Amino acid sequence: MNQSVCLSYFLRLCQMSLAALLLTGCAGIYESEDFDRHRMSRLTVPFDASDSFYFDVMLSPEMPDDDSAAEARRLEWLQTWVESRQLCPSGYAVAERRPFRYDELNAARHDLRYVVKCRSQPAPVDDA
Repeated sequence: MNQSVCLSYFLRLCQMSLAALLLTGCAGIYESEDFDRHRMSRLTVPFDASDSFYFDVMLSPEMPDDDSAAEARRLEWLQTWVESRQLCPSGYAVAERRPFRYDELNAARHDLRYVVKCRSQPAPVDDA
């Protein structure tokens, strides 16, 4: 075989290997819990409220509004967001859960908004 034929086979093998690697990698991302969390929810901090932040989520046929398992999963996403951003060292509470209002900015077309407040840290105890 001449050199150009060998190079052609080698390049074709590299292309097929790269395609298989990319397809496998993309399939793994789609199956991850983080993919759904990032695709269907987000945290935002409003400019007008320093003591709270928003957890915005999308609803879907797999994650409907009236399903307790879907709600538990959304709250797990909230917990993961709070931990990954290192918010609320003393914990947090969901102050309000509601549909988006028409007058709110909602470019990502989320369906529900949770207003979340961090719990305050307890005052230190003076042992004097």
